[in-house]
Amino acid sequence: MYTTEPVAMSLHPSSQEDQLAEDYASLLGTVSRIDQAVRDGAWDGVRDELDQLISAAEDMWATLSETDDDDGDGDRYQAPVTISADPATVRRLVALYAEPHSVGRLLHPAPSDLRAEGAGGPEAALLDEDFLDEELPSAAP
Repeated sequence: MYTTEPVAMSLHPSSQEDQLAEDYASLLGTVSRIDQAVRDGAWDGVRDELDQLISAAEDMWATLSETDDDDGDGDRYQAPVTISADPATVRRLVALYAEPHSVGRLLHPAPSDLRAEGAGGPEAALLDEDFLDEELPSAAP
């Protein structure tokens, strides 16, 4: 994440937005490694990565389950989600953080002006609002 930090910070994310994007990028990275292990027939690796997937999902669940009340009843399963993150900012961060992972690049492609190495400051880091809603070009001839 170090190479993407200057671009990510130019988006001025809240700590919740940044944490959600990091958690989701971690999930995408793990799914990418599972995919590669299946392609390689590395079944022990698949099992190990599935364990990591559970851990990454638990991390994101914990982020979504943070509550502001201190009643100490421990009933987090019933607590409503209190996250107030901007989905557009989270999507932009995910496009940055998930770029090193094959599944991340497929699901959340980042244009060259959002990538850390091509960033030209805060203005260059902003995406067209509809960018992530566009369909990818078909690979069919």
